[in-house]
Amino acid sequence: MTEFNTSNTKLDPKDRRRLKQLAVVPLAFALAAYVGQILTSALLSSQPLLLMSFNATDPMLLLAAHQTEAVPFLVVGTARLFAPDLFLHQLGWEFGPATKDYLKSEFGPRSGFIRTIAALERWFPRVGWLLLFAIPGYPMCLLAGIAKMRRVPFIVVNLAGTVSRLLLIFWVSSVFEGPLGASVRFIGRFSLPFTFAMVALVMLQSSRGRKKNSEG
Repeated sequence: MTEFNTSNTKLDPKDRRRLKQLAVVPLAFALAAYVGQILTSALLSSQPLLLMSFNATDPMLLLAAHQTEAVPFLVVGTARLFAPDLFLHQLGWEFGPATKDYLKSEFGPRSGFIRTIAALERWFPRVGWLLLFAIPGYPMCLLAGIAKMRRVPFIVVNLAGTVSRLLLIFWVSSVFEGPLGASVRFIGRFSLPFTFAMVALVMLQSSRGRKKNSEG
């Protein structure tokens, strides 16, 4: 696996505009996850596939898997999880290590995203393929681009990891069908309080993120 170039390349205004253009889609999906979190109680029973198209975190996928069949779950889940990854890979490919410097200036050095990148970066040159398969999320896709991982291998390994993750989640949902069903019924029964709780949680997450950024 390619070693990272640690040179601190500055971005000119044109590069910054291009970087922001590539970042629009991943950012939009990240914001959509908050919307899905708030709408959980409204969509879980009636539109689980729409819910997971907003929010594809593991807890949400588990709940949605309980409410759907395997094939639509895999199709929608794969499309949702993979959609931002090509943009992140291209972002890292075009701008290299300067991408990390720009994101650090935007989010602050203490943000969870920046710290995750720093932790994974140490291992990527040796086991990058395995990491991409196991956790093909935003940080890994960005690092794969920075490390100049070729597009076709990136897509193959990423999709293999994504589909494997979804198959595992669907299997877990069948094993714990009883508890998940009880959770779905609880959320439906207390829909309004649950929605208020999700709004409060989103506000708390957003506030903590801004606080870390300002401290950084």
